[in-house]
Amino acid sequence: MLEEALDDIGYDPFDVKIMSNPHLFYERLRSEHPVYYTAKYDTFWLSRFADIIEMLAIGDNSLVSSESSIPMPEVLLQHHKGAPPRASLDPMSPMTLLHSPVYEEIRNAHIKPFRPGPVAQLETFCREVCCKLLDELLPKRQFDLFLDYGGTLSALLTCKLFHLDPAQARDILETVNAITMYDPERGGIDNSLFFTKLKRFMVPAIAKRRADGADGSVPLFDGLLNYRVKPDGRSLTDEEIADELTCAFIANTETPGKVAAQGLLELSKRPQQLDEFRADLQRNAPIAAEEMLRYCAPAQFFLRTIHKDVVIAGVPMRAGQRVAALVACANRDEHEFENAGDFIWNRKIRRQLSFGLGLHHCMGLHITRLQIRVLVEEFLLRVDSYSFDLRKAILRPSYFHWAYASLPVNILETVTPAGNA
Repeated sequence: MLEEALDDIGYDPFDVKIMSNPHLFYERLRSEHPVYYTAKYDTFWLSRFADIIEMLAIGDNSLVSSESSIPMPEVLLQHHKGAPPRASLDPMSPMTLLHSPVYEEIRNAHIKPFRPGPVAQLETFCREVCCKLLDELLPKRQFDLFLDYGGTLSALLTCKLFHLDPAQARDILETVNAITMYDPERGGIDNSLFFTKLKRFMVPAIAKRRADGADGSVPLFDGLLNYRVKPDGRSLTDEEIADELTCAFIANTETPGKVAAQGLLELSKRPQQLDEFRADLQRNAPIAAEEMLRYCAPAQFFLRTIHKDVVIAGVPMRAGQRVAALVACANRDEHEFENAGDFIWNRKIRRQLSFGLGLHHCMGLHITRLQIRVLVEEFLLRVDSYSFDLRKAILRPSYFHWAYASLPVNILETVTPAGNA
């Protein structure tokens, strides 16, 4: 059935059969259809690591995510005749849709909290939260490794970054999970919900910061409050600022906890690897985090709309068409990684695509790595053995974030503190 689908009607990331487990299709795409064109969407799908590196390195506004990097299929069904328009600057479109140099200006205006120095200062907070959560969860012997542990840390960290009441953390986590669910009636993820549903959290905080005075001490908000649109010099509204911050809000809340939870699942399937990893948790956690990102990162593809004719992987592509980087597929490319389909905790990873590359590389790479490392390390410091009943787990079909939305864990044995044996 899968082979017939590829040979006959072609690869379609919005097909529920494919979304149920896209990795069943990816190997064949890499080997037989490395640049796969779908006339239905007027889109090229790149599946090989090297080709995606080539694509993401192209500049000069030739490729812009002006129609979203994860569009609904209804967007792709509307074909352009020639170069499409750029995203609006008045009102300002969300950052991910913008062209250069406006994109860089908006990004640089609020990137400071995500740089290595400020992120390193969050490690104590992350460890304290993990320890408190584990104190509450471990006596229960069963809990949701993503919702109750990893996702909760991320939601609390989002509250800290966005100056929100930590009592809102669970509401934030559940809201983000709900809006990123696949809508079977429309055939995709309704991106508009990202911006409408999350404003109730962000806009009041932005308005309060504006009233208090943006003196630079809260850089996530202050840089955007002080930003002026060229050439008229107008300031951004509170709602526009919330739109610019939505990507960071969602990514930080959803991604690290899912990667950590699935990474611990993969280790549980490989007892020898888990024992090797445990030998020196502090040293090995950053190494394992890279393999967890390669193997478990939930983002499936990033799409760009072509604004100037280009050639990628030897294939001419015209302005108005689209090209998508199947990053989850490329992270298991046999040409880049030996035994790419296997999870190997201490794999030597020279480069990977989980955070993208080039202009749109994820500015949350440092804070994501921090959370994964701390979540895994603190869990294994306290838990000697654990298991999963995947019949109770929830792995929803999605072309957007393919990962466990719920992953119940059973705690079989906890670690006895030294001196208490």
